[in-house]
Amino acid sequence: MELKLLSDSVFYIPNASNIGVIKKDEGCILIDTGLDAETGKKVLALLAQQGLSVNAIINTHSHADHCGGNRIIKEKTSCRVYAPTIESSIIENPILEPVGFFSWASPLQELKNKFLMADPCKVDEAVSPGDLEINGLPLRIVPLPGHSINQMGIDVDNVLFCADSFFSGETIEKHKIPFFTDIEYSIKTLDHLKQTTYGTYVPAHLVPLSDPLPFIEANLQAIDRINETVLESLGVKGTTEQLLERTCDSLEVSISSVQQYYLLKTTLLACIAHLQKIGEIGTKVEKNHLFFKRT
Repeated sequence: MELKLLSDSVFYIPNASNIGVIKKDEGCILIDTGLDAETGKKVLALLAQQGLSVNAIINTHSHADHCGGNRIIKEKTSCRVYAPTIESSIIENPILEPVGFFSWASPLQELKNKFLMADPCKVDEAVSPGDLEINGLPLRIVPLPGHSINQMGIDVDNVLFCADSFFSGETIEKHKIPFFTDIEYSIKTLDHLKQTTYGTYVPAHLVPLSDPLPFIEANLQAIDRINETVLESLGVKGTTEQLLERTCDSLEVSISSVQQYYLLKTTLLACIAHLQKIGEIGTKVEKNHLFFKRT
C-alpha cells in the first residue's frame, strides 16, 4: 500500500476499492476502509509510517468493500464513523444486505460472506447531503444514489470522492450488467456529475481522473443498453426468471454463482421498476405467476 497525493491535504490509497485520506496536522479522516480487517490493518500500518492517526471514517455507502475495515480501525483508534442515512443501518447490521437480496427472508448461506457482509460497526453519526465539518475540516456531502440506495460522495479541496457512481469501460465490457439498485437515481447521478467541474474525481475502482465524462457516458450507454434489452425480451410476456435468462442470453452473460445470480437479478429488478414507472411495461398475475409485459 502507498499514500498518493491529490492536493495539499488530500491523498488516496490505491486499493481494490480506493481509500481516501484527508490530512490535518497529525490526524486524518478516511473515506471508506476497504473489504476486511486485513485491509484495515494495512491501512493503519501505512498511516503509522506517515505519523498519522485516524480521527474519523466517512463511508460513502454500505457495501462491504467500502466498509469492511471499519471495525478494526475503530477498535484500534476509537475514531468516529460517519455514514449516509439508511446505509448506516446496514453498516451496523450487515445481515441486512443478504437479507435484502433474499426478499427479506433469512438468506441462503452462499449470500453470507465477507463480500456481502462486512464486520458490523457502530456508526456515530448518520449524515445527509450538505456541508459537514469534522475535526475542523470543512467537507461537503454530495448525494450520488443509484448504485446503492443512498450512496454519497465527499467533496474536499476540489477533489470529489465519487464511490461507485460510475465504472470503467473495461468493467462494463467484462460484466455487461453493472450493479444498480435504482435506475432513475443512477441516471440523475450521472447527469449531475456531467455538470460538475472538480479538479480531480476519485472513483472507487478507477485511478483518479480529471475528466470523467467518457466514463459517465459509457455508464449511461450501459444503462440504456440493459433497458433496451429487457424491453426487447418482452416480445412475449415473462416472469422475473424468464427475463433474467433472456437478458443474460442477449448480453452473453453466464451466471456461475448464487451471489452473481442475485447481483444480476437486483439490477434487472431495478430496470423493471424503472420501465414500469415510465410506462413501458406493466404487470399481470396469472396462474400463480407474476408476469411482465409491454404496454
